[in-house]
Amino acid sequence: MRGMDYDFVSTDAKEIESEMIASFEAQTGRALLPGDPERLLLAWFADAVARERVKLNFAGNMNLPSSAAGEYLDALGEWIYGVKRNPAAAAKCTVRFTITPATTAVLIPAGTRVTDTAQSLTWATTADALIPIGESSIDVMVECQTAGEVGNGYAAGQISTLVDPDNVQFFVACANTDESDGGSETEDDDAYFARMRASLDGASAAGSEGGYIYRAKSASAEIADVKAVRPMVWVEELLPTIVDSENGIEGIILGKEGVDLSTVTVNGSPATSGSPGVSASTVFYYASAGETNTVRYRKELPGLVYLYAVTQDGQPVGSVLKTAILTACSARDARPLTDRVEVHDPEVVSYNVNLTYYLPRNSGTPAAEITAAVEKAVQEYIDWQHGKLGRDVNPSKLWQLLMATGIKRAVITAPTFTALSDGSDGSAPEIAAVGTVTITNGGYEDE
Repeated sequence: MRGMDYDFVSTDAKEIESEMIASFEAQTGRALLPGDPERLLLAWFADAVARERVKLNFAGNMNLPSSAAGEYLDALGEWIYGVKRNPAAAAKCTVRFTITPATTAVLIPAGTRVTDTAQSLTWATTADALIPIGESSIDVMVECQTAGEVGNGYAAGQISTLVDPDNVQFFVACANTDESDGGSETEDDDAYFARMRASLDGASAAGSEGGYIYRAKSASAEIADVKAVRPMVWVEELLPTIVDSENGIEGIILGKEGVDLSTVTVNGSPATSGSPGVSASTVFYYASAGETNTVRYRKELPGLVYLYAVTQDGQPVGSVLKTAILTACSARDARPLTDRVEVHDPEVVSYNVNLTYYLPRNSGTPAAEITAAVEKAVQEYIDWQHGKLGRDVNPSKLWQLLMATGIKRAVITAPTFTALSDGSDGSAPEIAAVGTVTITNGGYEDE
């Protein structure tokens, strides 16, 4: 279990002292009384040994990936798994530079800086950009000069001040055209350890589910969860009419592999199946609409992989992270040549939180302290709820967290239990997103 510390040796000073006294008495043949100088000296030795054993236990735990932390976990991750911790990453977005059309190409050199109107953060272009002769604008990728989540969430148009006017000739204006995203803090120990274990799936380039998930999560520490899905997509084709003169029927023959047979329609109508002369891998559908028939159905297409990802705050990843995921999962040593990988948004299912809690009259705990604990429990529930794709909206978890705060009881009117898809049926996985949060203190109640 991650975070568990193991006690390889006892650190109880009293227990160590007792062992030393017993050994001394066995060796010397005399009993040590509480005031004996030798006993006082052994007590000092026992305390010193206990402190050294604490260090010994610490060293032992730092040599186990499941309990190591910080730089110790870094060393084990690189040595055992060959996986490095994801560092803090800077947010990115696209900025459109507008100039007065010129008779010469206008260079915007890499490193040209822009900022928002409040000048709270600085952004710099990541590569040289050249506005062709006669053109008035160009879109350029910029990167926040401060790594971390602080650069996320700048709406289109907020980054509109040029810091280096000498870098852009004939300058008129600049503004970001999309919302900034992709910024993340340094990967924490739990996420890093989970990715270490997932890296074992990444050793295969055969397109395994775990391999895609591992590589997608490696794109950024901001990514909390990933699902790799073989999607069911709608297929439409024209199939010829087959005439069975012996049985006096006509229809079409459709291969069954990967097909959701409950979705088949022939010429716009639900299909009626039969089985004259049909193999185990095909199915016969009655039809009588001329030489060809329009057949529509849902099917798993070989080699098609959809990736779905959400950030630590439960939001579908933005365009920058989608590009990073696609890049990480499309390398020649990661993706089979027969796979086509796409990154899509999960379905967002909204829920509200509405509850009233009641305090025990004689609990001994200040009401303000319980109130703060309730608010913290609700936030913990919200974070838990959006922490994983396909996690059902489960009010029982909220009950569990609330009852640990010291309240007497709670009345929860929202959320109600809602089952969410995890994508295992080929559909888009769903993610829960909180809407309104209403927490009401119902006052004191007697037991």
